[in-house]
Amino acid sequence: MEHAAQSVRLKLPEQDLPHLTVGSDQPKKLQQWVDDLPVMNMGETARQLYEFVQELNRLQLDSRQRYQLLEIIRPSILHVCDSLQKHYLNQSLVLPEKARRVASLAQALQGHLANGYKLVAVRGMRKIKDKIVRRVVATAIHRAITALGDTLLRCYQLYFSCPRHLWLELHQLYLLAETNDLASLVIPEQDDRESTVQSAYARCLLLSTAKPNQLRQQELALVYRAAEDWANLVAIREASSSDDLFVFDLQADRPPIYRTHASQVNEGWRYIDSLRLVEAMAACRRDPENQTLSFPKGMDDALLDHLQQVWGALTERAFKRVEETGEIELCFGLVGVHYFLSGRTPFEAMVERGTRKPSGDGGSNRFLNNISVSDQHKQDQADPWAKAYETLPGEAINMDSVAGPARTEIKLPESYHCQKVNASPGGYCLSWQGNTPSLLRTGELLAVRDQTHAQWMLAVIRWVTQLPNHGAKFGVELLAPGGRPVAARALRKQGTDSDYMRAILLPELAAVGQPATLLLPTVGFNEGVKVELVEGGEPSRVQLLRRVQGMSGFSQYPFRDLTTPEPVKPLSPNEDDDELDSIWSSL
Repeated sequence: MEHAAQSVRLKLPEQDLPHLTVGSDQPKKLQQWVDDLPVMNMGETARQLYEFVQELNRLQLDSRQRYQLLEIIRPSILHVCDSLQKHYLNQSLVLPEKARRVASLAQALQGHLANGYKLVAVRGMRKIKDKIVRRVVATAIHRAITALGDTLLRCYQLYFSCPRHLWLELHQLYLLAETNDLASLVIPEQDDRESTVQSAYARCLLLSTAKPNQLRQQELALVYRAAEDWANLVAIREASSSDDLFVFDLQADRPPIYRTHASQVNEGWRYIDSLRLVEAMAACRRDPENQTLSFPKGMDDALLDHLQQVWGALTERAFKRVEETGEIELCFGLVGVHYFLSGRTPFEAMVERGTRKPSGDGGSNRFLNNISVSDQHKQDQADPWAKAYETLPGEAINMDSVAGPARTEIKLPESYHCQKVNASPGGYCLSWQGNTPSLLRTGELLAVRDQTHAQWMLAVIRWVTQLPNHGAKFGVELLAPGGRPVAARALRKQGTDSDYMRAILLPELAAVGQPATLLLPTVGFNEGVKVELVEGGEPSRVQLLRRVQGMSGFSQYPFRDLTTPEPVKPLSPNEDDDELDSIWSSL
């Protein structure tokens, strides 16, 4: 396809070093140096690799030899960066200083690696007509884009801003390959895989358009891993139609944006055609036996729903937001929300049937009745669970084991206060200053209220952005104006029933056609499972229907009340006993 000629601008390090002080500039000696690295001491290995790759980029060296040295050092750098992840992933949003330094080291390693390959690619343009040089240049561009893609993933996982010029470098590397007909050249990768410059570039585009600030760290890693294979189904074309979904400017330091959000699309802009990919995803989900796409282990239906939606159609905001200031109170996680909705009631009080009945207000404690403050204080002292708090969302309590030796006292859930930035009928944008709780992350359940005595509103965190001045900005979508805390356990046909777990019952919203739903832990409950609920000491049974929302912290299910069975369609005379049995077993 013919494209308008565009200039290629790449920033390269200056070669001002006459010789190395670490490692070697001879391939065989360098390989020996790499083999002798103290891999059991990851800190020392990372330090030596960092010093070497930094010096290599400044070394006065011919491109062929530089390429050989980079190919020797690259696997070790990738291994180190992979090993460093445990120091900065799965932590609070605002990283501790040590974790931040480790993440910065990983970014620097891959940034220097990308610079080295850029040098090879640009210098190789002088002999681009040579067949061997063409393959080396294509490989160098591919390696540089992959290193920048790994950097991009880490930025999204840690809610960091992208390094300056990262997107411009990605665009320009692709443009360099496209201009010289290298974008489709097959590049061998590790594990006998093959790739192209275009697919490596499209992988970065897919990651950036997946609304990464709405995904968790593990979900982002899954998307990036899957996009390595899926990118072959993505086409990059000249932007021309108002129907284009995502567009981007190859001469700008910006990621792709929705076409409707671009004030104007100039000549040379491109768009991402993801139609084939979305159709392939839909076909695989309709017919799991005919898999034309590979799905990484752990990629669930909720994440696939999200990807099909963002890559398949423009989703506009349902409500216009208006600026709003003031303080708002909030609590995080299924355990924390359950605790505050119940008026800080011990969880086991909800499942001691008949011993404690619901009250009207009862000092905001809806599960205790006719218990004075002094009696309650004595009861709390005698009850080792009164001050206990399980930190894992949905952690179960086995009621047979409650009466036992005193347990270690654990910190109770807390509520917090932060500032409103703007609001709409559908949610809030909130600002947090200072260190953030570990549960402030995308997909987490929370409850919010404007005033101390107001009703808690249930919500979910949809996106998070880290602020440069030590804090965060995040958006929350309201789920329901209130909720009732209940205890829930899955009823099993074989074996023992599950232990009771915390759950939230959301009321029906008839005005918007939303039925009553249950918010449950992600583990232990599935569609079609029969569940026993306990509220106010009274049990009831329901059957979970098709899940409407699944996050890392909770799942949301509509349900059928088993006290009022669904009407059964009359059987025709020719239906046999087996069909009859299958119908009754589903009731």
